[in-house]
This record gives sequence, C-alpha cells and structure tokens, in this order.
Amino acid sequence: MKVWLVLILALLLSVPANTFGQSYEITLGEKLTEVKPGVLNGMNFGNWMIVFDLLTEYRELNIPHLRFPAGNYGDENLLSEASLQLFMLATDALEATPMVQHNIFQGDVAEAVKWVRFVQHENLGIHHWFIGNEPDLYGPNRGAPHWTPEYYAEKFREYALAIKAIDPDAVIIGPAVTGTPNEKWLKTFLTLAGDVVDVLAWQWYPTDGSAPREKALATAAEVGSHIRTFRAWTQDPEINPLGWERQIPLFISEFGLSWRTRHARLLTDMTAALWLAEVYGEMVLAELDYAAYFALQGTGGHGLFDMALWPRPTYFVHWLLARMGDSWHAVKQPLSNEQLKAYGSLTAEEYRFLLINKKEAPLTLKFPQARGSITSLWVDNAEQVELKQKVWGQEVILASYSVTLVKFRRNNP
Repeated sequence: MKVWLVLILALLLSVPANTFGQSYEITLGEKLTEVKPGVLNGMNFGNWMIVFDLLTEYRELNIPHLRFPAGNYGDENLLSEASLQLFMLATDALEATPMVQHNIFQGDVAEAVKWVRFVQHENLGIHHWFIGNEPDLYGPNRGAPHWTPEYYAEKFREYALAIKAIDPDAVIIGPAVTGTPNEKWLKTFLTLAGDVVDVLAWQWYPTDGSAPREKALATAAEVGSHIRTFRAWTQDPEINPLGWERQIPLFISEFGLSWRTRHARLLTDMTAALWLAEVYGEMVLAELDYAAYFALQGTGGHGLFDMALWPRPTYFVHWLLARMGDSWHAVKQPLSNEQLKAYGSLTAEEYRFLLINKKEAPLTLKFPQARGSITSLWVDNAEQVELKQKVWGQEVILASYSVTLVKFRRNNP
C-alpha cells in the first residue's frame, strides 16, 4: 500500500503545476526581526523520555534548552541526586541549557537551597530555576486553597532571595501559570514580585482536544497578542511598580494545542502540526524570548515521538523550523491567513519560506525572486511519518493541509 501511495504522489507531482488551478505569487519583503536564541525548539523533558535511541533525530532540531521535570511530575516528586545527574546526561548529549523546577508544593526553601548547593558542588552548570509549576492549580486540583497569587508571590520572593544568595548568576523564573491570559495571577504576581523575577513564564493549552479543527487552528493567532500584552504589563508602573524599569524576558514554559495528555486528537495529527508551525511563527514575530514545547517524547499524546519511537508530524515541523534561519522578513502573498500562512527568512545563501497550507486542496505558488531551481520539503496529511522533498522549476505545488519549507539560492545564475 505504501508503495502505491508513493507512486501516486510521484505521478501527481510530475504533472504541470497549473493542472491544480490558479497560481499565486510569494515574495520576501523587508526585514522584521532576528529570532531570539531561546524561542524555537526548546523542550519539556522528563527522565522517562527516551533520548539516546533518538539522539541523531533530536540533534537535528538544535534544541536550545530542556525544562525539567516536565509537567505535573515536578509537583509530585522532589528532586534527587540521581534524577539531576540523569537529566544532565540528556542536556549534555543535546548541548542544551538545563532548566530545573523546584517543587514548592511539597518542598520548602531549605530543600531548594540544598539542590542549588549540590549543583554547585557537582559543577552541573544549572543556573535557571523555576519556582513551582502551575501554582494557580494547587487550590482547585490539589486541595490547597491557600495558594493564592499573593501567597505564591511571597514564596517566590523567599526562594529567589535564598537562591541568589548562593548563586548570584541564577535566573529565577515564574509563575508558570495556566489559563492564559490569567490576568489575576500574572498582574498580582508582577505587582508583588516584579523586582525579583528574572523571567516571566506562563503555560498555554488553548483546547481540551475536542474543539473543531478550524476553531482549534484559529487559536494560533492568539499567541502574539498574549506576548505583547504581558510584555506591556511588565513595563507598566501601575501593574509592576517594583520592577517596571527592568527588562523582564518572557517564557511560554509549556504549550501544545491540547492539555489532554491521554487523547491523541489535536496532539498527534496534522492539525497539531499546522497549529504548531503558526504558533512558532507568531512567537518569532512577537519577539518572544523563550519557549518550551510539551513535550520531547512519549508522554501520552504529547511528544515528538510516541512510545514505539514513531515520529509524529510535530517532529517534522520542528525539523523544518531548525532550518529557517535567524533573519525573518515580511512575506507578501495574496491569500488570506485562513488559507495560507507564510513566514520568510533570508540567510547569506538562500531565501527560505515556511508555508502552512490550511486548505484541503493543493496550492500552486510562484516565487519571482527565484532565478533557478526551487527545493521544497514538507509533511502533509497523506503521509505523516516522513518528510518529503522535491526540486521544482518556476512553480511549487504545496500539498493539501501541509507544512512546507521552500528554499532557493540568492542571486541564482
């Protein structure tokens, strides 16, 4: 069956581009921004995740940092020497910056201080510390209603001062709350702890996995608004009276299209891949500082690979993004964002475009800036477990419901 699918695809791609109807011109415009080093392809990681069997695949992603331990695990388990040493094997193998969560629900400041001292003694190189995880859920989900925004901000200050006394270079991150935009928690936190937080973090899962596909995809556009709003809050002296003059980086410390770990829908499918590509594109354009996708591998429906080590389409989106380059430019194209979402970059050698075809039909595109052959690499709904590649002439056909990287050389002869 797979052989026949490949043969059919080859036949479809061999026909003239205009067989698929009207073609649309895509051009690269003015420069918009440089990609922040921590925004693309950061990951949440737990020691149950398989690393070394997939090391080649992971290294293809240029993962900038790993956040540990992933999800609720860090609220239900204290750190240990063994867990930190094992985590560092993964970060060292991936050449990623380690970021660790202190369990403030079960632990205390003395517990955190112990691990900061251990890290220093063992020269583990951990300087990024999260103070808790989703503290807004400690009350409703864990039966601890005293965890109010005010109480968390008080505890955050205690942890931050104690850690900085040991490691002045420590980067203290919080509050990593859910329910974005969660105005009550984030504003209260900034009001009371804006002078001691080094990175403002929140987590974002816009659906429970049951939303209609089109509605789920539409949530991708929200992320840029969140980033710009929260940045403005950090700079507002009424909201952040103690720290409004500081430059506070922003971190989406967990995100995915659905929070429902035990369900595959909107996590393992092409809708999740299309959404992810657009979310990353909007993060870059909004100049987000850090992000960490949930999760690297094998956490129910979450993860770039399943427990059998089969890749999901979200892996290929990260692979394509790792090749987009750092200088992103405006893209001019005639279609609506509901049909085609386009991002572009310019490297020393190439024009590159990340193209998200939301239509259930192929799209034919022209690239007038190309002077030679054009290469496309893509993942689509027809064959989600492999990346396809084709070299084109003047026109490129985007597969239906797909994410595609198109590239061609600058100043081609």
